[in-house]
Amino acid sequence: MKPFGTLIGTLRRPAGALGVLALLLGAVIAAPPAGAVASPAAAPTGGAAAAVAAEPKNLQVMSWNMCDIPRWNCADTGTSAQKAGVVKHHIDNTWVHAVLLQEVCENTLATLMTELGPGWGTAFHPYRWSQNGVKHDSPCVEGKPERAGTAIIVKGGIQDARTYPTTQPWTGLQAPFHCATAPYWDNIRLCNVHASWLGINPDHPTWDYRDDQFAEIKAVVDQFPRTVFGGDFNAKSPDAPNNPHAWVWPQGLYSQGPGTEGYQECDQTGTSRTGRPTHDSGVKIDYIFSSETRRWCAVADTAYSDHHVMIESVAVG
Repeated sequence: MKPFGTLIGTLRRPAGALGVLALLLGAVIAAPPAGAVASPAAAPTGGAAAAVAAEPKNLQVMSWNMCDIPRWNCADTGTSAQKAGVVKHHIDNTWVHAVLLQEVCENTLATLMTELGPGWGTAFHPYRWSQNGVKHDSPCVEGKPERAGTAIIVKGGIQDARTYPTTQPWTGLQAPFHCATAPYWDNIRLCNVHASWLGINPDHPTWDYRDDQFAEIKAVVDQFPRTVFGGDFNAKSPDAPNNPHAWVWPQGLYSQGPGTEGYQECDQTGTSRTGRPTHDSGVKIDYIFSSETRRWCAVADTAYSDHHVMIESVAVG
């Protein structure tokens, strides 16, 4: 396994265009995949670099659970600097413009933002531990002030960053659901998800919060004219084989193909609501959904987390 991951993407196109294109990106790449353009017929004669210049509003969104909190079974997944390096690598080499991070420590985020420079904006919201309704921010290290949370990072800055309430355990870890507008990218609304896992409430380990959370997330994103939302959903795909928890996915969230209700997922093919594994356990639990036209989708494993990197390119201009 390479430190930054072997990025293998599958280009999803409308009927009548190319069906599938495998993209294998190495550690250093001088230009984006030549096939990653809106239409082969529309590609300029100048090659891949000219194609990028002709399409300045193709937005690449990356989602990654960094596993940056050592006490959350992440002690053997690399340093914070190495994890920040994965994000920086994909920004520099896979042309990522927006990042949705889960399980990130504040200091890691601060280091990354310093490296990216003033042209980038970020919104951070902490995880909170609730003990019978009494809440406190969840630290990266017990007894230290540095908080653990999720973050949205966008090239060109952000506006109107806010959290939205979702059903959370009375006792247990509470994760934020938050969104921010990317004004440069045609005011698309980007949202970061980290859903509760089954058993998150130690007092009621059989209680499942995901169905309520997914329905509430759908109700929020349905209000936005244009949106990309993704993250760690802690749920297998609804069409995954032998999935007893497919019922947690509400009707109209996960599209069942062109012309159907819902949002197309980065890695789905046709009507199938599933995709490649995004976790070292061999299951898909990470997703990127969008209201916009999908150009390509890529999944990359990495030595620095138990979750894989997901990147989706969507046409926003």
